[in-house]
Amino acid sequence: MTGLIYCPHCTTRLASRFIDGRSRLFCSKCNKPIYENPVPSTASVVINENQEILLVKRNIEPKKGEWCLPGGFIELYEKSEECCLRELKEETNLEGEIERLAGVYLSKSPIYKSVLVIGYSIKNIRGEIRPGDDSEEVRFFSFNEMPKIAFDSHQSIFENALKFREIDKKDSICKFKSLNNLGAYVITSCNHIEIVKKACKAGANIVQYRDKILMRKHLLENAIEIRNITNKYNSIFIVNDFIDIALMSQADGVHLGQDDIPVLEARKITSANFIIGVSTHSLRQAIKAEKEGADYIGIGPVFATPTKENYPPIGLNKVKEVLKAVSIPVVGIGGLNLNNLSELKDIGLRNFAMLREFQSNTEQAVNKINSLFT
Repeated sequence: MTGLIYCPHCTTRLASRFIDGRSRLFCSKCNKPIYENPVPSTASVVINENQEILLVKRNIEPKKGEWCLPGGFIELYEKSEECCLRELKEETNLEGEIERLAGVYLSKSPIYKSVLVIGYSIKNIRGEIRPGDDSEEVRFFSFNEMPKIAFDSHQSIFENALKFREIDKKDSICKFKSLNNLGAYVITSCNHIEIVKKACKAGANIVQYRDKILMRKHLLENAIEIRNITNKYNSIFIVNDFIDIALMSQADGVHLGQDDIPVLEARKITSANFIIGVSTHSLRQAIKAEKEGADYIGIGPVFATPTKENYPPIGLNKVKEVLKAVSIPVVGIGGLNLNNLSELKDIGLRNFAMLREFQSNTEQAVNKINSLFT
């Protein structure tokens, strides 16, 4: 299929005419030009948790026997996103979700003359790899050992996806540089919405929505309202425990306890710049959380507190050890109040989480803590 010879409408042999500044095919019987357009297709960029790229080995022409991204041609009335996920399933037996557009490129084709390739990054991959009818083999490759990608358009889409991942990573790093001096880490209790409003108005840089009682439906309603408030004040919004609520409310991140899902599993269903914090109660847990990819840790209880009755206070010396042992931001929690902040600041702590102080004295607590670093 290197070019049309006959009119697709009346089968008259086509001629060539100069129209609109270029040579075009023309049907004398229909008395109109016959436009040749690129054939639309898609390509998927799938990168797993081991930082490996998914490629398929083609068993049809063009480029039979060579490796490329999973993809194929868009069907009539099919959206490009739908095509991308359908072709991924057909060629690899994997399913996933569209993360973002990774590029649109024109590619020359010996069969179709010109192919418009629309590439997407895919997330939340699931299923067991199995090659489809158009694939001889399917596998993940490390970036250093991957074979040459057969199509230039696919190579460009892959490179674009990597650039976007680096941008996400840098955005995340920039966001967390400020975590080293966040000051007041506001955790809500009881009157959640009111506390968030007062805290953000007073200048809180970060707010965690913590509710152990409400049903999920109402948790989500509150989380969405808190997201709207924190957006207004450009504050970071974290949801305690419930990663599903965090994702559905478009929170900046989630805070996980020792009995919640592991950080490595949470990373599989979140974007690169999604914040994951972890509660730790010992030096060993703190080091482990950092190794597993936590963006920050909470350490405590520093002092005795009724909210952590099952955990004995670890004391200032243990907090000091943790600050020296990890490079990610550390948030002190447990028994903190406006009277003992100076002790914590003296050992190098820069982020302070409290429940009772923020509940009864929100604005004053936020102002006093943040004033320590101005």
